[in-house]
Formats: sequence, C-alpha cells, structure tokens
Amino acid sequence: MRQGLSKMQAGQNGFCPKCGHDMFTGAGSTTNKTPKPRYRCSSCGHRTTTPSLEKPTDAEVVPMRKKLPVAKRYIITAAQNATPVHKPTWEALQQAAKYYDAELVVVPGRYKNPTSQWTQNNKEHDWWDSAVEKYLCDGRVNLNDRLVLLADMKVAWAAKTPLVGMDELSKDKCGIVGHGSRGMRSIATPQYKHPKIMLTTGACTIPNYIDSKQGKIGMFNHCFGGLVVEISENDIFFVRELNATDDGHIIDLDVEFTPKEVLPSKPALSVTMGDIHHRWILPKVVSATFTDPDSLVNLLKPQYLFWHDVIDFHTRNHHHNGDWIVKFTKWKFNKESVRTEIDEAMRFVNEHTPNGRRSVIVSSNHDRAMERWLREADFRDDPVNTEFYLECALRAVRSARVTEGGVDYNDPFVDYARTLANKNIQFLKPGESFVLARVEYSFHGDEGPNGSRGSTKNLSKIGVKTTKGHGHTAEIVNGCYSVGKSTGKLEYEGGGPSSHSNSHVVQYANGKRTIIFIIDGRFCLPRPRQGKKE
Repeated sequence: MRQGLSKMQAGQNGFCPKCGHDMFTGAGSTTNKTPKPRYRCSSCGHRTTTPSLEKPTDAEVVPMRKKLPVAKRYIITAAQNATPVHKPTWEALQQAAKYYDAELVVVPGRYKNPTSQWTQNNKEHDWWDSAVEKYLCDGRVNLNDRLVLLADMKVAWAAKTPLVGMDELSKDKCGIVGHGSRGMRSIATPQYKHPKIMLTTGACTIPNYIDSKQGKIGMFNHCFGGLVVEISENDIFFVRELNATDDGHIIDLDVEFTPKEVLPSKPALSVTMGDIHHRWILPKVVSATFTDPDSLVNLLKPQYLFWHDVIDFHTRNHHHNGDWIVKFTKWKFNKESVRTEIDEAMRFVNEHTPNGRRSVIVSSNHDRAMERWLREADFRDDPVNTEFYLECALRAVRSARVTEGGVDYNDPFVDYARTLANKNIQFLKPGESFVLARVEYSFHGDEGPNGSRGSTKNLSKIGVKTTKGHGHTAEIVNGCYSVGKSTGKLEYEGGGPSSHSNSHVVQYANGKRTIIFIIDGRFCLPRPRQGKKE
C-alpha cells in the first residue's frame, strides 16, 4: 500500500482495493492531525486514502468489457451487484436478443445493502449474478455518431432522479445510463438537429434496497426491463423501452417476448400521438403513424387513439392581434376561416380512426382557444367568420347554465366538432377521467395541480400514472409519460434550441408503455418477418 498519492499518480498507478479499477478522482482529505489525501474510485465509488500498488487478482475482480462489437441492434439493461437476476425478465431479454440478433449488454450497478440476505454473510459483495457476467460492460461506448453508452460511471442505485446533471457528460451525444429506474429527458439542441435524449435502462435484477426512505423510493421506482437500440445509417438511431411485467413478459411493437418463447403481440391498448396541430402536421409523420402498410397504427392495431391539440387555431390565434403582416398573409392565402380549419381537422380524425377502433380527443389548450375567440372577438370586424361565430355564440348561449361553482357553458370547439365526428370518436370534458390499465389519459398537460401551470414533473406527483401532451417534448418522469408533437417547427417556437421531437406514446396490451420517435418518416428498422429474425 502507498499513502499520499497525487491525483495523477493515483489515476495512473494506483488500483482500487475494492474493484481493481485504475481511475481515481480527488475526494478531499482526512480531518485528523496529519491529513491524508482521499480518493474516490470512478468505477465503484469506493473512497480510500491508500490505493493499492498492485491490481487485485483475477479471482477478486469481475472481468468487464470496455468495448462492444458493432451491431445493428443492442438490448441494454442494468444489474445490481450482489443481487440475483429476476429470472423471468432476464430470460425474456435473452429471447429478445436472440430474435433480433442483438448484442446483449448489461451495465453493472453498485449499491451497498448490509441487510440483504445475499450479503449478510459475505463481506466481499462486489459480484454479479453469474448469468450476466459475460454480458457486463463498464466502458464508455459510442454506439453510433449520436449515441453513447455511459457504462463507465455508476449512478447511485437508489437515486430518485438519476439523469439530473448527466447530460453534460455525454456532450453533444444522446446518452444511456445504467440504472434500475425508468427515465427519459430531452435536452434542447439547435433546431436542425434531433434533440438530445438521455435515458435510463431499467434492470434485470430483483429489487434489493435498504429499509430507509431512499431505499423505499428506489424500490418503488425499480423497473424490470431494458432498452432496445436500433442503429440506422448516418447519425440516426431508434430506441424503445422494454418494460417487463412481473412474470417477465415484454412487448416490443408487434412481438411479445416471454421467458420461454416469442409470440405475436396482442393489439395495443392505445397510441397517444404527439400534439397534432392539424394544419401543420408533417406528411412523413402521417405516413409513419397512419398510412404506410407498416405504419404504427397498422402494425399495433391499437384499441384507442388519443389526440391532443387537434387544431392549431391559427386562423384566429389571439397572438396575431396587432400583427398586420400575419393577418395579411392569412388573407392572401385563404387561411382565415375558423370553420374550415375545424372541418379539415375533423375530416382527418375521421379518416384515420380505423373501423372497430375508438378515438378520444383530449381537452387541449389550442382546441379551447376557440372559446377565448368567442368571448373576446368582435364578429362585426370579421366578415369571413361572422356567420360561423354567431352560430357558435347561439350554441353557447343555449347551453349556458349555473353550476355548483359558478357559470358554465359547452366548449364551442367540441359542440361544433361533434357534429362532424364519426360515432367512434369521443370528446373528453376538462377533468373527465379516462383510464386504461391504471394509466390516466385525461390530462393535456397545460394545467397542473391546484391551478399551476402543468409540467411532466408536477403531473408525475399526483399519485396516478399519466400520459400527457402539450410540452412537445418526449419525457418520462416516474409514472408520467409525455408525447412530443406531430409537426415541424411551429411559427411561435422561434429559432432557439429546442427539445421538441416527433414522438408518440404506446401502451401495450400488458399495460406497459414506451415512447416511439419518428425520424425521417420511420420509427424502427424493418421488422423481422413471420416470427423469424432477420
């Protein structure tokens, strides 16, 4: 042993006496009369004042990969040290790797639980279940030009927000962090680039936490599963969450992986599309979502489609008041009729709601903008919309009523749109609940708890799982999943960095959810056919 090493000496010559790693960072010094420098192992987090001169023997160190072979697909999960695998999940992930001919990768996670039955009589707990050992990787690996696996850093296994602060470490690349919880953050990038996505993996090991507040939170957020990463050409990749049930069933798009076999999946429960804003919806999003033979809706055959911000209400957006250039342009290109904007949007919803399926239109701020127009506009100054305005005003007057909390009247957008909608289209009122497999779908996301402005974070704290829209940003915070949008850059978004993406949320037949990104008109690599791998 050697004491008092400098940071460089420890990094170059010293070895962690616990895990054998040779990279240390300074961690202050001791506080006794003769202070000694203290070092922290970048791999396992162990702190010491005496890095070892010699690397521990092979018997003491679990061999791990620093690099990965180039592959078309990767299945990535995480495993906690000194903890058995969750056998059903592990076997299902192996089925997925075999089906996709994917490289199976396990990121090692470390957590000290002195009360664990697997470490009570085992002082040396820096081991992993033998089932995962040959798949372990603790290197920093570029999976393509835009995606890096950050397996060389260990995040506190019970951390509630493991992705906070991690975006800086992957620089301009998207990043995957090995962790037992499920999370996703979208980081703003220049408008011409796809946003930077940071993701956690989920775990293939059973929950194993200490009996403390932090430990209980870690156990609550523990997620069985992993990620499937598909590498395309140039800097394009696709990533989807593989969330497992307690019995190890994982659905990915049109297939279900069980511990024993691969099956065609049952029809999905739902697809929640990124905010529509129909006037500006991208044709490539339409084809990837609805019309291509292998589109998301054709592939998954969802029972329900959830729609947010069906209209943009660009025709009479109150933000255009006083902007004579925008008003002139809308007049010049015949974009002023409110009735026409709604007619076109509802025709689109009717056309893309398959027979035998149901569409649910969630009360959203852009749809409700029509109500503000009805309250504030002067129909006498708007000859294009005078007749339609008066029709809507009459419906509002006839529906006006006194309630327990004040005055109310029917939503003018819903009142008119319902006259155009097919029978398999449902409109949700503000506050009206709609639950599928314990996931609440009634929140658009513009309104938060107790009158606050809505966000993925504050809606993740209301005690129920939710799928929401509004933010145009793909996110997963605890049980709240947020979709992106179905448009390109919108007029009001300016030219600054953006975290917006074309992304939907799918809820599978087993109740588990995933976020689907649409990039250049695609959301995945070509699917294996007839139950066989490519």
